[in-house]
Amino acid sequence: MICSSHFCAEHSRLPFHYPSQDTESDAYWTAYHSANTKHLLNRLYQVKTTALVSLASRLRNGISCTIPALMPDGQGHLDVDAVSRQMGGQNCNIDVQFEDGVVWLARIRLDDPLLPPKPTQAYIFLSEVFTLKYLEDTGIPAPKVFHFATESSENPVGVPFMLIEKMKGAPLMWDTTTPIQRTKVLEQLADILLALEKHSFHSTGSLFPSNGSGNVCGFAQSQLFDSPNTTLGPFDTLESSLRAMLAHQRRLIANGELSSLAIDHYLSHRWREDMVPEVLSLHNDAGFFLKHFDDKGDHILVDDDFNITGIIDWEFASLEPKAQAFSSPCMLWPVGDFHAGSNRLSPEEMEFAAIFERRGRNDMAHLVRNGRKMQRYLFFNGGSVSHEQEDFEAMFQGLRAAWAGDNSQPGPYQVWKEEALKKYEGDEQLGRLLQRNSTRSQSATHLDCGPSTPQRHHSLKDESSEILDTGMREGPAGFCMRVAARLSKNKDIAY
Repeated sequence: MICSSHFCAEHSRLPFHYPSQDTESDAYWTAYHSANTKHLLNRLYQVKTTALVSLASRLRNGISCTIPALMPDGQGHLDVDAVSRQMGGQNCNIDVQFEDGVVWLARIRLDDPLLPPKPTQAYIFLSEVFTLKYLEDTGIPAPKVFHFATESSENPVGVPFMLIEKMKGAPLMWDTTTPIQRTKVLEQLADILLALEKHSFHSTGSLFPSNGSGNVCGFAQSQLFDSPNTTLGPFDTLESSLRAMLAHQRRLIANGELSSLAIDHYLSHRWREDMVPEVLSLHNDAGFFLKHFDDKGDHILVDDDFNITGIIDWEFASLEPKAQAFSSPCMLWPVGDFHAGSNRLSPEEMEFAAIFERRGRNDMAHLVRNGRKMQRYLFFNGGSVSHEQEDFEAMFQGLRAAWAGDNSQPGPYQVWKEEALKKYEGDEQLGRLLQRNSTRSQSATHLDCGPSTPQRHHSLKDESSEILDTGMREGPAGFCMRVAARLSKNKDIAY
C-alpha cells in the first residue's frame, strides 16, 4: 500500500522490494493511512460527478439529486470522512440524495495496490450485480440495482460503479446485542435461510450475467483465479470442485505465491484431498445453494427494534453444497476457540439449531450442529493463511478433530507431519518445496548478518499488516476472524 506497487511472489522480497521493518511504529501507520487516503482521493477525483448526478436523475424521471460527499468545499476538498464511513475493502458507497427524500447509493469500485488485477475485479463486480438482480425474485431483502457500468470508454462516469437502493437500518453489531435481541435476529435469519433453500442450482460456482438465464459461471472470488482473466469453475459435481480448488492451492504454494509455512500448508491440502470421499458422503445430491461470503454480522441491516431490513455486501457470493451453505454464519462462531482448535459450538449456534427444530426442520438443525466439518475443511478458501506455526497447528488439529468424530482425537501434529512427509514423498511439488526450503536454510546459515537482534514482538498490528499486504488472496471474513482471534490472545492491547 505505502509504496503503491504490485509485486509477484519472487519480487516481493529483498533485494527487489524493501518492506517496512517496523510495522509497530506510529510513523508506519501514519504513512499507511496516508497512502490509503491518497488512493481513495485519486479514485474519487476520477468520478465524473456531473454525469453521475445526471444519470441518477434521469433514472428517476428527472427528479433532481445531489451527491454531497463529492461536492468540493470552499477549499476544493471532498468529504473523505463521509465516504470512509461507508467504505469496505473493495468498494466505497456514496449517498445520492434526491429532492423527494429518496436516497440511493453509488457503489464505486476502489483502486489501490491491495486489490486484484482489473479483469479479476470486473468479473467479481459483474457477479455481484447479477447476484443482486437474482435476489430480487427470491424475497430476500437485498438492495435493488438500478444501473451499473464497468470500466470502459463508454462509461460516462469514468469509474466502475452501480447505483443501488440504500436500504433502511444500520449494520448489526452482534457483539453488543442482548440475548433477547439476538434471538429476534436469529429467528428472522432462519426465515431468510429457509427462503434461500427454496432455490437450488445444479452447478457450483458464482452467478454471472450472459445471454442465457440462471447462469452459473466460475467462482467470483479472487483467491480462486488462475490468472487475471481465468477463474475456477463452474463445476457440475462437488468432487470436481474440491479437487480443482485443492490442486489450485497446491500450485500457489509450489510457485511461491503462498509462502508462509509452505510445507505445512501443502501437506494439509494433501490431507484434505485424501478426505474428499468423506466430504462427499455429507453431500446428498441436493444441489447447490447461494451463500453469502462474508457473514460476520455487519452484512445484516437492522432497525431500532432489531427487525432485519436488509442483507447487503453480496460480493464474492457463491453456490455451495447444502452442508456448507446452511451451516452457521461465522458471526456466531466462538472465534477464539475456533482458532485455538476447539470445535465446540457457541450458545448462539445451539440456539440457532433449536430455532430450526421448532420449525420442524431437524435437517437444517443438523447442518448447524455439524457444520464445523465443512467450515474447517473449506476455511482456507476465504479464510486466511496462517503465518505462525502455533496458529497453523491449532487450526489443522481442529480440522482433523472435526473429522475424527466425538470419540477420537488426532495424535500430535509433528508425528502426523513426519508420517505425511513419508506418505507423500513421491509428490514432485512437495519435493521442490523441500529442496527450496533446504536451500534457503543453507543460505541463511552462511549469511553474515552482524550482531544478533532481539526477535521483534509479534502483535495484532503485525498480523493486520501481513493480512493487508496479501489482501487480494484473503477474504474479508478471514481478515475479521484473524483479527478477532488475535484480540482474544492479546486482551491487554488497547486501541
